[in-house]
Amino acid sequence: MKTYITFYQGEIRAVEITIRDQDDDDFDPSGAYFSVVDSDGTTVKAEADCLVTENKIYALINTEVTATVDEYEIVWRIVKDSYTYYHKTKLNVEEL
Repeated sequence: MKTYITFYQGEIRAVEITIRDQDDDDFDPSGAYFSVVDSDGTTVKAEADCLVTENKIYALINTEVTATVDEYEIVWRIVKDSYTYYHKTKLNVEEL
């Protein structure tokens, strides 16, 4: 399952995802990272730290990504204990 979000060209804001486990309980990671790739698979934003607050993680998306109208994927790397989990968010950047 993917999540989806839309930004406008030149927009700067944080993306938040809330993490719950298979039993719908809060899943509190010990760390989280994100990177962004464009529709050609080229890395637009190298892996960077996320802000982690309980079961929510936040990534700041800036004009490094939103300068160009395109479809992107935010690739989340979520760490808890010795396990690593991945999630993708489809990011559409549209012309204003």
